[in-house]
Amino acid sequence: MNTIDLDFTQHFSPTYKVPEPNHSVEDLRKIDELGVIGQSALKASGFYARLVSAAPGMGPKPPAETNVLVVEDDNGTAAVILKVLGKMGYPTRRARTLHEAVLALVVDPKPALILLDVMLPDGNGFDVLNRIRQHSRLKHIPVLMLTALSDRADIARGLALGADGYVTKPALPSTLIDAVQAIVSG
Repeated sequence: MNTIDLDFTQHFSPTYKVPEPNHSVEDLRKIDELGVIGQSALKASGFYARLVSAAPGMGPKPPAETNVLVVEDDNGTAAVILKVLGKMGYPTRRARTLHEAVLALVVDPKPALILLDVMLPDGNGFDVLNRIRQHSRLKHIPVLMLTALSDRADIARGLALGADGYVTKPALPSTLIDAVQAIVSG
């Protein structure tokens, strides 16, 4: 392991250039199809979750062992999310900004799931997701996008960057729990 793997802050620095994934034309067609499926699933159930686990070889953990990092700048939305996850037994931490999210990724225990808003005051959630997926020590952490962006292109972008699920705000508590359980159960 090289030292850059241990330096989360450099990897998330605005000057550290992380390229967008290079997808083939066929991959982009499949991603667009997933965007259509995701948009349909959002309309039907309020969320879209891939039916694969981001962490290979790891079975589902009980909620008490599934630390969740909630990256959400809106206090009201964050309060609802934290309360819902807490009632289900998930230990949670909250980050309001990209800077706080980076600091939360340095602290142990590492999150077992990240709920990530797209529109942050000091960053873009899609960029954060891309950086997570290209970081050797973070890439296997499941990420659930939680955003007001519900267009097919936004859903497809999140999925192309490696999101494990997509929930649009405002989300019903039951929808949030269903999405989290779908992702952590793999």
